[in-house]
Amino acid sequence: MKRKVPLFDSLGRPIWFDREEFRDHVIPENLKAEWDNPQELYDFVVQIFRDGFIEEAERGADRLLELYQRDEGTLVLKAAVLLRKGDDVGAEKLLLECIGKYPDRGVAHTFLARVYSRRGDREGALSALMQGLRLEPNQEMALRWLVELHQEKKEDPVAALKPFAEIAGAFWPQLELGRLHLEADRISEAIRWFEAAVEVTRGLRREQEPPSYDEEMAVMTSTAKLLQRGLRDEVIEFCRKFWLPTFATPFAGLDYVQALEEAGRVQEGIGVLKEMLPYLLPEYRSFVDKRLHHLESKSLVRGR
Repeated sequence: MKRKVPLFDSLGRPIWFDREEFRDHVIPENLKAEWDNPQELYDFVVQIFRDGFIEEAERGADRLLELYQRDEGTLVLKAAVLLRKGDDVGAEKLLLECIGKYPDRGVAHTFLARVYSRRGDREGALSALMQGLRLEPNQEMALRWLVELHQEKKEDPVAALKPFAEIAGAFWPQLELGRLHLEADRISEAIRWFEAAVEVTRGLRREQEPPSYDEEMAVMTSTAKLLQRGLRDEVIEFCRKFWLPTFATPFAGLDYVQALEEAGRVQEGIGVLKEMLPYLLPEYRSFVDKRLHHLESKSLVRGR
């Protein structure tokens, strides 16, 4: 069976192509069309890089270096492409250039840690990773890697993560701490860290401002982890405190609804869905509307 590759339209809907057709026709046409449009070209290059079209992504990344005058994002993107190609020396050179130009930023440090790790330099990798997280602690994958490095050595990852949770604006370290405590069946401690993560994101906006995506992410990550563990009542209580109908994505709200449905509180679940529908991004409304109709039908059956 041939592998399919998506190209997303202006509404975020996928249009599927055979991989060969995508490489031979879609990529060249889109690179040509967006060659002088920096943001559109960047988005497309990131997509084809993730889909494994490395040579094509490198061509686009080179153009982005010109358009953005070798800024942080394009230097890191080109370095990531070179790392995928196995050119560690070239990647290191670009990452060091990026660190020199943007000394207060952390992402280049965490990519540099990958270079050192591939050379077998665990201490160098750990040092670069820690520096990257000190500068930018909300790097999810870097935090997960830090946990893995400590677990490999039978060291306590909780102790390693806590200093990053104390950095102003940090919330992903708290989410990772919550995950670790949850896996160890320390439920109340896990919830405490999840709540701390959401409180940080809430503190970054004024009361009248709409919730940020970081706030949504903190809530949806927490509810997903709790629901995966079957903690129905804890999800309901967490959402009662932190879920907002004005979230642009439905994920935390759908976790809330599932927990309410499992608890036999179908009408409350219907109410949550109705509250959230007007605020959702267009691409999510159809799915949530179907969920609403399902619960309404279930409610009618029960009422007979």
